[in-house]
Amino acid sequence: MVAETAVVAGGGSGIGRGCALHFAQRGHLVVLVGRTAAKLEATAGEIAAAGGEAEVWPLDLRDWEAVATLGEHLAATGVNLVVNAAGGQFAQPSARLSANGWRAVIETNLTGSFFLLRHLYPALRKRRGAAVLVVADLWRRPAPGLAHAAAARAGVVSLVRTLALEWAGDGIRVNAVSPGLTDTPALRPEYAALVEAVPLGRLATVAEVVEAVDFLARARYVTGEVLTVDGGLNLTAVSDGGAQP
Repeated sequence: MVAETAVVAGGGSGIGRGCALHFAQRGHLVVLVGRTAAKLEATAGEIAAAGGEAEVWPLDLRDWEAVATLGEHLAATGVNLVVNAAGGQFAQPSARLSANGWRAVIETNLTGSFFLLRHLYPALRKRRGAAVLVVADLWRRPAPGLAHAAAARAGVVSLVRTLALEWAGDGIRVNAVSPGLTDTPALRPEYAALVEAVPLGRLATVAEVVEAVDFLARARYVTGEVLTVDGGLNLTAVSDGGAQP
């Protein structure tokens, strides 16, 4: 019997790497997807050293043809789980944001998410699998200086809910995890300083975000949901009348 398969986009670092190691430990064949082959190979090496199995697929999620090739490769055997932890942004006031800057962030986060799920749909349908998208917690409130990033994440949340409804009849569940301030190498120092506003008083660990991804991967009667993992940070917006922390 073919092993359960998990595709992890962004599996070379941060939350994606944490998800890849976790699901490999649970016995999945992990298909690592990302733009930097060296990072993917490093994660694959860790998986192999722990007795797991991984495949490395260096590609850009914005490349329709490249993602289509991945989907064709996996269509015959099927996929149990797709995790998209790939993404990125940069700070820029909207009045100075260029067309290329807008496109780069929208395409990386929103278009890439759609391309990945669109091309892996046949593989997910074959095993009645699940998809969990990691959506940075920028979509919920205004995000000055990050309009492009927040708009992209809001689009991903809408995509999750729409695909959850469209694909429910195929037994495919689509959910999202929305982390707040998380201790990864990508966390900018100015954002880490906001930890004082977190009710639980600390940053999330990668392992804690992975726990939430794992829950949604296994929760068979949950679809179209966004699970916030932020230590209560969004509760401060309620208690102070909506002010930004």
